[in-house]
Amino acid sequence: MKKKILLIVVVAVLVACSILGSLYYKRILAVNVKLKPGQTFELFIPTGSDFTAVRDSLVSNDILKNTNTFEWVADKKNYPSLVKPGRYVLVPGMTNNALVNKLRSGDQDAVQLTLHNISGIYELSARLSQTLEGDSLSFLNLLESDESLSAFGVSSNTVSAYFLPNTYELWWNTSPSALLKRMRQEFDKFWNEERQAKAKKLGLTPIEVVTLASIVEKETNRNDEKPTVAGLYANRIKQGMKLQSDPTVIYALLLENPKMKITRVYYKHLRYDSPYNTYMYPGLPPGPIKIPELSTVDAVLNREKHDYIFMVADPERPGYHTFARTLAQHERNRRKYIDWANRNKI
Repeated sequence: MKKKILLIVVVAVLVACSILGSLYYKRILAVNVKLKPGQTFELFIPTGSDFTAVRDSLVSNDILKNTNTFEWVADKKNYPSLVKPGRYVLVPGMTNNALVNKLRSGDQDAVQLTLHNISGIYELSARLSQTLEGDSLSFLNLLESDESLSAFGVSSNTVSAYFLPNTYELWWNTSPSALLKRMRQEFDKFWNEERQAKAKKLGLTPIEVVTLASIVEKETNRNDEKPTVAGLYANRIKQGMKLQSDPTVIYALLLENPKMKITRVYYKHLRYDSPYNTYMYPGLPPGPIKIPELSTVDAVLNREKHDYIFMVADPERPGYHTFARTLAQHERNRRKYIDWANRNKI
């Protein structure tokens, strides 16, 4: 009789353990995301979020098969007190254990920030906010604050020079100041000894080279012409001439009125008083008028050596310029362009 009772107890214990084990398995190790093979979900956890916000995001996007088991595992692993912001890519087959471990450890997935063809800090701020957590105003506040930027050795006029066009891998919740620190590191890496030596030979700092490259890129989008244009401006700088670049005038006008439409630069525009107006003020403007491509920066560093100091758009080769060594040659080229522009009502 005693053996029979003992057997019943053993069987009952085994059954209970089996049931309990099954329950624990379902809660901890069973798949609890509704993602199909090949499907992923980006979970964004903003800075300052709590566990309720994380859970609600998963529920509202219909990611969890069972919310209660997720909450149970999260509680057992103390995740509610360890919520970390970031971007987390969830994949098919994830269990509560895998999901909570990923979120609790802050094992976030990076974003790709691509910077190309950006005019100034307003456009830059908007581009940054499209990829990173911060809104455009938070980035703009830093980029416009000379006091904050002084810690990085730059001003609001020159800060855009640090944002070299490229694709960068970053955490989604990278702060504006952390981003600027990273951009400074990338800038220093790009400006190796060879490039610094070439800049010094030109009599320019790296920031000034980027500023000149921004003018060159605004003057021409023809890569084969950029070294020629760069050589022309290098000649003007060497001779102490004003750069007299139309794009700098346009930039100055747009700083005052971003909605202004300018299809042609007139003499009245050349009289607009701004430190960016290189018709009025000698030397380079206070900073870049756009973020130039790295190839344009190298075009400046490897500028073509010639005697040209004048140029004007070439009506016979759209996108290109005609160059001149003397004012008389330039006047003939300029008259040819003006006649063409008038005929075409430009």
